[in-house]
Amino acid sequence: MAAVVRNRFYATFAVALATFTFVAFARTYYLRYWFDVPPTTVLLHFHSIAFTAWLVLFVIQTRLISKGNYRAHMQLGIAGIFLAALIVILGFTTAVVSAGVDRPRPMGMNSQQFSLIPLVAITFFAILVAAAVVLRKRAEFHKRLMTLAMISVLGPPTARLVFLTHNNAYIGPIQFGVTAAFLAWCLVSDWRKYRIVHPIYSIGGAILLVSLPVRFAVAQTAAWESVGRWLAGM
Repeated sequence: MAAVVRNRFYATFAVALATFTFVAFARTYYLRYWFDVPPTTVLLHFHSIAFTAWLVLFVIQTRLISKGNYRAHMQLGIAGIFLAALIVILGFTTAVVSAGVDRPRPMGMNSQQFSLIPLVAITFFAILVAAAVVLRKRAEFHKRLMTLAMISVLGPPTARLVFLTHNNAYIGPIQFGVTAAFLAWCLVSDWRKYRIVHPIYSIGGAILLVSLPVRFAVAQTAAWESVGRWLAGM
């Protein structure tokens, strides 16, 4: 019975993350043809398609595990490795290109300063997914690392929702709150089942949360702005 409950949590969590992302990007991407929004670039299209494919794969993979179809899960996992690598490449490329695009950014930052935020997020994602692949035969680590990797890239969808509410000045605290809420869901799930929280969530989650205000603070320093200008000139 415990295994069924555990698997149901991850399947439900995956759907919640996918739904949150779809709603956040509905106006600016998924349903953009019904709204008056600026055209998007080819690079952003590729990035969006790749990440959407990753979200769909994440949902499918958790469903396969919940149904005990481990063979199909492992076979799809091979494709997932290549897709994750593509997402990291496109993520870094998009962040670097955006550093040279002059447009308003949250909390009064310019594009060069703000470039640090997505760069750190995609770095977290890359490290966590790589660790999950290495530990793929240790399910208790693998599933939590993959889940934390998904939580680490909640920044962009959160930002889109914040923009819709015109609360750009508070994007830092709001992003922290959204990340903390999804992470808390994982912590509560672990505690309810095992009366202990796995270190992937407790330690990894703490590092992720602490990094949020740190990256916003560092992004606004003159030192990082000079790095951002270098990136913009690449």
